[in-house]
Amino acid sequence: MIEVIYKDESQEGQNGEEPFGLPRNIRQIGMAAEDYRIYMEDYVYTFLVRLARTEDSLGEAKTRVAVLTGNLKWRSQTAYLFIKGAIIAEEMEAAPDHIDFSENQWKQIQEAQKEYFEDQEIVGWFFSQPQLLLKVSEVMSKVHMKHFGGEKVLMLMEPQEREDAFFRYENNEMVRLGGYYLYYEKNPGMQTYMIDTSLLTSPKRKQQVAEILKEAETY
Repeated sequence: MIEVIYKDESQEGQNGEEPFGLPRNIRQIGMAAEDYRIYMEDYVYTFLVRLARTEDSLGEAKTRVAVLTGNLKWRSQTAYLFIKGAIIAEEMEAAPDHIDFSENQWKQIQEAQKEYFEDQEIVGWFFSQPQLLLKVSEVMSKVHMKHFGGEKVLMLMEPQEREDAFFRYENNEMVRLGGYYLYYEKNPGMQTYMIDTSLLTSPKRKQQVAEILKEAETY
């Protein structure tokens, strides 16, 4: 289910909670949970779709892993997760049964976070692979708890069908969340990262970046 809906831009804090704004123009994907609401900025979503579909030197799609950045807010026992950035785990050879974040990869991720998303936290991670079943493997679950855990999320995507799903750790297992919201705003950090990232340095891939930005600006 896809539905365009509108929200007020801000909500008042309660019981000493810090007030924060909600995006005004949002698109609902699936049935979002009442107590854990995910808001993903559209530049991030568009970038992840293109990343998942990027082919290797042999013209084949491959496994892609990225770390998600943003902020987690709470109000009245409801979590609001805002995903505002994505950082590629470069040169990672991964599969559902083999995922390994090396020290060098974490160093690269942390450097990119500081440069492009300094005011954001790591809020989860992203995994895509052709013909991927939208289920969390035992290895994924272990990686999530080792490097992420808590209230952070895992987003799985199957690029050909453009199917995706979010998961979070709850009651000692990774639970699939019903849906999420896309929202639209200027996102200079994500735009700059898309242009600068080493994955998109060839002329062909720079054109892909231009298409991403043009596509996002049509909303």
